[in-house]
Amino acid sequence: MNDTICKLTASDFDEAIAHLSLVFGDPDFAALVPSLYQPTDSHMGRNYALRKGGRIAAMVGVFPIDWIVGSTRLRVAGIGGVSVHPDHRGMGFMRLLMDEAMAEIESGGFHAAYLGGNRRRYNHWGFEKAGAEAQFTVSTNSLEHDAHKPVHSGNGALTVSEATEDELPALHALMQRQPIRCIRTADSFPRHLRNWRRRPLVVRDLRGHALGYTCFDANDGTCVECCVENSEALSALLSYCIGAAKRPVRVSVPMIRDLQFNHLERLADDASLIEAGNWRIYQWPAVMTALLKARQSAMPLPPDTFVIRIDANASGPSGAGAEHFRLTIDSHATCEFSDDAPDFEGSAAQVLRALTDPIPPNLPLRAAQLGLWRPLPLVIPMQDRV
Repeated sequence: MNDTICKLTASDFDEAIAHLSLVFGDPDFAALVPSLYQPTDSHMGRNYALRKGGRIAAMVGVFPIDWIVGSTRLRVAGIGGVSVHPDHRGMGFMRLLMDEAMAEIESGGFHAAYLGGNRRRYNHWGFEKAGAEAQFTVSTNSLEHDAHKPVHSGNGALTVSEATEDELPALHALMQRQPIRCIRTADSFPRHLRNWRRRPLVVRDLRGHALGYTCFDANDGTCVECCVENSEALSALLSYCIGAAKRPVRVSVPMIRDLQFNHLERLADDASLIEAGNWRIYQWPAVMTALLKARQSAMPLPPDTFVIRIDANASGPSGAGAEHFRLTIDSHATCEFSDDAPDFEGSAAQVLRALTDPIPPNLPLRAAQLGLWRPLPLVIPMQDRV
């Protein structure tokens, strides 16, 4: 049957991967994101496809993510694999599939939804570019001034090489200590480490004990997911990566002032902010409370209270409905529904940027004090992105 939308199964795996590989210009899309694409009904059933003449003409995936922010567990719907075959572009297939995906998300009890890609394209479905993470550039020159004196593999007390299967439980435990992370099963964890064609590198002490790891791409010199026990371990990892890439490396971390963030800030030659993607929030109090708590636990914030109202009429064709809530920092961090007069009122996109983006919209003087709290750490770790 023509123009039918269906969910895929394991039997569609080869056709789906061939479609995605063609659209995204990748020789093996399954190897690019192995945590998402496996020949099983549970993996492939997360994908909607529109068939034309019995063949896949377009695809969109909805991938549930259990997102941990501090001590709070939230459910995020990641949208990925948004693709239309070159022979079928301009026919509205992407819009049909996105509408189907959004209907599933809106009935699924998710706290938020996330996707990458063009900001203007996804505004129609209520998404806005928001959030940021820090990116530090570390070079050999950086390390020469490092008091921790990092070493290359085999040349000192700390050694670095690719992770072994026996080390995976220890690395999984290190990952689970991060302030912002996503739930990964023991089975899926090795595949997450290799998403986006990165490879997991481990730093060890003389006894062979794993002190940390990172996911590294030597081709573009990027390190993500640096999970370490101390600064010496982080410096050793970075020293190895600089040698392997033969150039400075770029390290991305959430906007949370933990051990690795503070060490990188002292060490790096350069620092910048990079975007965290397109977001739509469904349960504002739960998400904002979690982000406020995570930010406050990393760095004390000045006590204050702000009341914000989201104007449903200003939220776009598929934007959020009206919301009215109070953000409070005192001995605790909270976000709860309120009927008080707002300090700031705007669309869902404006409110999201005001709270999470380094470059906020124009704010009234009273609400401008939100800058002392911003940006809240709205980010999905890179190895969990879809």
